[in-house]
Amino acid sequence: MSRGAKRNVVYKINCNQCEASYVGQTGRKLDTRIVEHKKHINSVSSSHSVITDHRMEFSHEFDWNNCEILDVERYYNKRLVSEMIYINRQKKGLNLQTDTDALGHTYTDILNKI
Repeated sequence: MSRGAKRNVVYKINCNQCEASYVGQTGRKLDTRIVEHKKHINSVSSSHSVITDHRMEFSHEFDWNNCEILDVERYYNKRLVSEMIYINRQKKGLNLQTDTDALGHTYTDILNKI
């Protein structure tokens, strides 16, 4: 099975021009979610995407072909926890701080020491 055909994944997309990255999760095929990220820049939407904002503000592009699968977890709630942990561990993450609000401070304190 190709990487893009995998479901129930936590993934990371890196910017090609700087150290920025984005961590997300999906229960669908990874390729389906990546296509949505790529096309969002062309949509007329009031919702903001941190990836689209980064692309527009800096004229950067992401390494769509080399998205990294960080975890595979079929249970949604466990996948969300995994996503929050990986968001927290990014060096130059684009994710919003609210993306890790449900991760208790005890966990973030431990993760920050790793």
